[in-house]
Amino acid sequence: MKKNLIYILLTLIVSSCTLNKVDRVHGVSNLKNKSQVIKIKETNKNDIAKILGPAPIIDDKEKKWTYFEVRETRTKYGKKNIYVNDYIEIYFDDYGIAKKIDVYDLNKMKNIKFAKEKTKSLGVKDTFSKNLLNSSRKRMENARKKLKTNN
Repeated sequence: MKKNLIYILLTLIVSSCTLNKVDRVHGVSNLKNKSQVIKIKETNKNDIAKILGPAPIIDDKEKKWTYFEVRETRTKYGKKNIYVNDYIEIYFDDYGIAKKIDVYDLNKMKNIKFAKEKTKSLGVKDTFSKNLLNSSRKRMENARKKLKTNN
């Protein structure tokens, strides 16, 4: 009886382990290879939709479609590791024909410089009077809750 139980437990433990790499893919699979088929000034929106599928991000003002591929896996200790992060922007002319393709990969994204300026809030500033009124409002609400629970 004990041997059977041990065999069943060992079978369950071994069968739940996997030796294959666990991959999660977001976006279009093999984006770099598929994007090489697109020819500037020849390929139109319909052809691109057949090659890459429907665009997840469409910007009509700039006449731009955006595609991405993110591949991540987990390390031995459960930490996420992104090893493919491709991002492609396809710009179109007035007739819907590809005129420019920008390709960004993981290495190019590390070199992108971001502005260090901070965005100013258009909301109400935290002033002394606002903080005072908020704290008194919270005290009144808490007192009201206590009265309701006592009744």
